[in-house]
Amino acid sequence: MLRVLWPILIVVAAILAVIASSAGEETRAELEYLSRMRAQAAELSKDGDTLRVVVSRLHRIDRLELVTAIDGISEDLQTSLEFVEQVPPTEDLLPVRALYRVALNSWEKGIVEFASAVLTSADDPESLTVIDVMADALAELRAGDGLYTELQIQYEAFEGGAEPVSALPPVVMMPAQGAIVSLSAAYITSARSPNNGLALRPGLSLSQVIADPEWQVDPDDQAVVPATESINFSVVVTNVGNVVSIPETVILTLVGGPEQLSREAEIGPLNPGSQVTVAFDEVPVEPGTIYQVAMNIVATGDDIDLEDNEIRVQFEVNEG
Repeated sequence: MLRVLWPILIVVAAILAVIASSAGEETRAELEYLSRMRAQAAELSKDGDTLRVVVSRLHRIDRLELVTAIDGISEDLQTSLEFVEQVPPTEDLLPVRALYRVALNSWEKGIVEFASAVLTSADDPESLTVIDVMADALAELRAGDGLYTELQIQYEAFEGGAEPVSALPPVVMMPAQGAIVSLSAAYITSARSPNNGLALRPGLSLSQVIADPEWQVDPDDQAVVPATESINFSVVVTNVGNVVSIPETVILTLVGGPEQLSREAEIGPLNPGSQVTVAFDEVPVEPGTIYQVAMNIVATGDDIDLEDNEIRVQFEVNEG
């Protein structure tokens, strides 16, 4: 009898070992899946903090800072969305994956609409639809937060074998508590603040007048040019805006002599942050005479600050 039972017992033990091994592998795979989700959620939690900082600075933030922050959040969301497109290791994880996916989709839509509303309101101050777009964005972010709370409950209730499942970190993408309509209006007003750099506008600025012969400053802070009968002027032009400038004209006006003189020079397109020195044809001067030279940009396009489009210098030409 024992001779018959021993082979059967050995086979049964082998089968049980295979089942146990398989169950162990599934448990490890489940825990690995949940661990990856937890790591992604930690990054998304930081993204929520980043968005709150962006909102707090909307009245003075510049476009590059905003776009950089939004791009970072979008990249993290895209990484997580790619993760949830993969089939989980077991069917038991399907409810967790489903909640995570819908939360991510809601956040992604909210972030895209938030950025669109902010930039459109800055670029088109007359737009009437941006508050509705912002309201939709905040509704999506709040919905994503609610779905994520449900996910946390499902995640912590999941029985991943004998090992405990660590809790998901909190993730809140909604920038603030309060009524969506009032928050939307407040954010759009901040985005349209003249103190920020969100709008796509060039900003040509005149920063320095150069004379040849070169002038010196005397003890009375008076610019003095060595004795000469003509001067070649040039001026430094900088695009302090956030978009390429269109071609413009800068006019030189010289007063103080027998008659007022003027010259014109063209400013080619300038990239944001770029600088160019624009030179003018020479102007005649008389030694012993006090002059004032003025440079003025004739702005035909948008400009973030017209006050820096003009610069004036008073100087005296020494007698020989």
